[in-house]
Amino acid sequence: MLTHVILHRLTSFKRLSSRYLRMTSETGKAKPAVTERAGRGGPGPVIPVKNPIFAGMKRIFRVFLVSVLLVAGSAACHAQRTGVREEVRADWNKSAGLDCLYDCSPQAATPAPKGYEPVYLTHYGRHGSRYAYTSRTYTELLDMLEAGAKDGNLTDDGAALREVLGAFWETAQYRVGDLTPKGWEQHRWIAGTMVRSFPSAFRKGSRVDACASTSIRSILSMGACCLTLAQLCPDIEIYEHQGLLDVQVTAPNMGRNPFRYEGSVPPLPWQETAEEFFLRTFPEYTRVLARLFKDPEAALGDRSPFMVFFHLYMLVAGMESLPDDVRIDVGGIFEPEEFATMWEVDNFERFREYYPYQTACAAIVDDMVAKAEERLAAGSRGADLRFGHDHCLMTLLMLMDIDGAGHVPDTPDDLVYWFQTFRSPMATNLQLVFYTPKRGRGGDILVKLLLNGGEARFGDLVPAAGPYYRWADLKAYLKARTDLFVTNRPARP
Repeated sequence: MLTHVILHRLTSFKRLSSRYLRMTSETGKAKPAVTERAGRGGPGPVIPVKNPIFAGMKRIFRVFLVSVLLVAGSAACHAQRTGVREEVRADWNKSAGLDCLYDCSPQAATPAPKGYEPVYLTHYGRHGSRYAYTSRTYTELLDMLEAGAKDGNLTDDGAALREVLGAFWETAQYRVGDLTPKGWEQHRWIAGTMVRSFPSAFRKGSRVDACASTSIRSILSMGACCLTLAQLCPDIEIYEHQGLLDVQVTAPNMGRNPFRYEGSVPPLPWQETAEEFFLRTFPEYTRVLARLFKDPEAALGDRSPFMVFFHLYMLVAGMESLPDDVRIDVGGIFEPEEFATMWEVDNFERFREYYPYQTACAAIVDDMVAKAEERLAAGSRGADLRFGHDHCLMTLLMLMDIDGAGHVPDTPDDLVYWFQTFRSPMATNLQLVFYTPKRGRGGDILVKLLLNGGEARFGDLVPAAGPYYRWADLKAYLKARTDLFVTNRPARP
């Protein structure tokens, strides 16, 4: 694709060159151009330009060269991500992967092309911060500590952690999977950012339709978002709903979906299991257990080391999502290097788990396209919001090849450069923002992609300008991507 774009730029350059030379030969002179500034950004010395034809050609070539470099740079910047392991080691929050907290810092925004305004958003969002979704995250280690206490197998640190974790479990056992206050506030903040960033999409008479998966934390996340929209925009219409029909567009890979798409994904080029990857990547895992148990092997017994560490990692990673009066300090279980290694193991496991979901999750993409077409045809402003889970959000990144996430590397060790779970923090949201020409103007419908508020890219699709894509091009691109994995689309009433 990059080659095609560069060839297109070359053709354009040749055409401009020919046009310029033809103009100078017909008129006998070029437009006046007597001086040229040297350097970049400042006035610099004035350099005489003796040949106006060459001066014009230099300008054309400079524009051409910058254009080619921007295209090449764009392809490089929005594909493989380098230095990921170093990035994760340096940032405990990113090491938490899917449990990392949402970044509420301001994001850079490229202004819309002149004469355009945002009119509509289509969205998929993950629920906000929560307690662990399975009780085993809390009980796996606690059971081992209780057994260690009976057997006299605890170190001093292990004995201390047993007391703290036991008291924590007395409260947490009734909150497994629940949305936390932090998760509620995350979605209120995101809703406020939508309104502030795209006020013309939420003006009087706009309509918001919101649906959620069957999960209570997703329903409450939807409520937090819509409540804030209603408070900030009292003149818009908001409808929230949840039902079996909504499963197809919020969690289509779940077993209760009667309209699941049919198809398949290509086999991965490597067959290593997550457990094999863990044992190969972190063979010295017993040193972590040695901080808590005098005999780590005895503490493990017949338990799977991989499953023990899977839950141990989630215990530590998810603690920052909890209320201050509930959260306990478990950060000392892992050293930063070990925690980063466990992130890579979990990153590998999640990719293998989510990769086949691309067939089912194509239904979300189809719904985004269909709803957008309806809205644009009717001239309806507002938003269509869907609230679900990380396994769908990360699958959408792969399916739409957002910032290179759809690339499957030749070896599992290179996966971190393309797929990173920390790109789906708690309350992750994917937004397609639609821009139309202002009243009385003509032009294409444009779309900008936002991931957690930051501008993102669709694979090798060439934007019309900056991060803005032509809707006609994007529709064709999304259809081609979903067709790779879908052979049958059962109709939904």
